[in-house]
Amino acid sequence: MIVYTRDDTVRLSGALTRNQWPTIKAAARVLMKEHPEGILIDAGELTTVTQDGARTFLDAARDIESAGARMVVCNLPPTALEVVKSVPGVRSQLAYSMSVDAARGSLRSAGMCSHELPANAVIVPLLPGVDLRRAVELAVVVGRSRGLAVGMLGLITVPRELPVGSPMPAQESELQSLLAESTAMAVAHGAHCAVHISRVRDSGEGLLSALSDRKASVVVLALGERHAEQDLLSDVANELLRKAPCEVLISRGADASGDGGRR
Repeated sequence: MIVYTRDDTVRLSGALTRNQWPTIKAAARVLMKEHPEGILIDAGELTTVTQDGARTFLDAARDIESAGARMVVCNLPPTALEVVKSVPGVRSQLAYSMSVDAARGSLRSAGMCSHELPANAVIVPLLPGVDLRRAVELAVVVGRSRGLAVGMLGLITVPRELPVGSPMPAQESELQSLLAESTAMAVAHGAHCAVHISRVRDSGEGLLSALSDRKASVVVLALGERHAEQDLLSDVANELLRKAPCEVLISRGADASGDGGRR
């Protein structure tokens, strides 16, 4: 087997018939210094993969994730993918994508959380249907009055049947837009903000866990106009009021009839 690297990618060529992670590890570590969010393993040029060889990916995933990064295997030939799926532990832990572009986009979305959220921040969860403008404005006002940082928290929900590091292109693309928009708003109001992305199994549980892990001081949720997504946001709001480990600030805009308000 031949191993070579370029940019953020380890490329494998030839026959993978035994666990080659000890051989690949040094090259992967070098890439991770330049790409701390994670690396790709391009398996598109593999001609043969045995079960012993597939364990290369399992050891790689465990080692890279223990270093706080992600690894996505891409371009696995169909026959190789079937072998990989047959190895105990590999299927449940290995994140893979059929294209390099999709895999790289997934890693870059994670790379947006380069500024770690400080403790005691005012946090805005970036959830579908949230009134982003109102939430950011309120967070900035609260943060400024209390001398606290403002943080944007993105959640990527990964189905339980997939490894938690699996690419979720649609969610990641939407989240990148929300992060760019929300941070631009905060900066326009003169606030310095940080961002963080959590990959979770359940958005409600994941939000509560992230608030606890980040030792949030305040969480700000702004509900927009009434539509289907607002029912989900209302559920999240109720869950926050009951279980959040911090102060909760909820804003609700007026509906079309003029009813509603803030609380």
